[in-house]
Amino acid sequence: MPDHREPLFEEVFGAGLFAETGPAGHSPLSAAEVFADVADQAVGAHVDSGERPVRFDGDTSDLPAEACWALQELVAAPHLSDRNKHHWPAVLQYEDLLRSRLSELGLILEINREYRYAFTRQAQDPSPRSRTILRSRTLSLAASALALYLYQQYVLAPDEPVVETADMIDHMLAYKRADDTDEAGFVKKVRAAINALDDAAIIKPIKGTSRYIVYGVITSILNAQQVQALHERYTAIARGEAPAGVDDGEAADA
Repeated sequence: MPDHREPLFEEVFGAGLFAETGPAGHSPLSAAEVFADVADQAVGAHVDSGERPVRFDGDTSDLPAEACWALQELVAAPHLSDRNKHHWPAVLQYEDLLRSRLSELGLILEINREYRYAFTRQAQDPSPRSRTILRSRTLSLAASALALYLYQQYVLAPDEPVVETADMIDHMLAYKRADDTDEAGFVKKVRAAINALDDAAIIKPIKGTSRYIVYGVITSILNAQQVQALHERYTAIARGEAPAGVDDGEAADA
């Protein structure tokens, strides 16, 4: 009898699917594969006025205020894009300085100039004295499958990456097992997955509507080859087949 429990994200999309693994909730990042080597698409003129005003009592930074604020955003926010008309130009202008300051914290700056976003990721420092600054999160199985759909929608229309809640639910219903008669329960899981991707700053609700904006950072979580591999894996689950690498006799929480 097939095992119909819902496997964990780590079981389905973890070790064995790809040669390398990155932080939970993220695929391995490769500058050659993920980030296009294209010309800078700067927004507006340089932001440095040449002045170094003191921002607060005790401020000893030798960086301009714009670079300091961009640095804070890169550490505190999941990512930033060219939609941010203040921080994005500062990131492009002070890239080398910001990259150096982040490196001091054991963080690596990633900038995607094709889709115009930036974020930081934790460096893999083997020293026992190294501290983890950024905390990764693990996506549920439903959230990871929904991320495949969002990736495809973003690539199709990167200039207007908007999705309807109803379309996300309809797409996910195609993955519901034929013997699963609890459609309401399944839709509840899909809505929880939507909320998880919202919390992870992969999508953002458009106020007063049932639509969401898809952030370009989705392209750093998945690349085209991984989308195909994950689609095949999740389709196998929908057919009731146990995914490769899962021990049917092993119990696990959903």
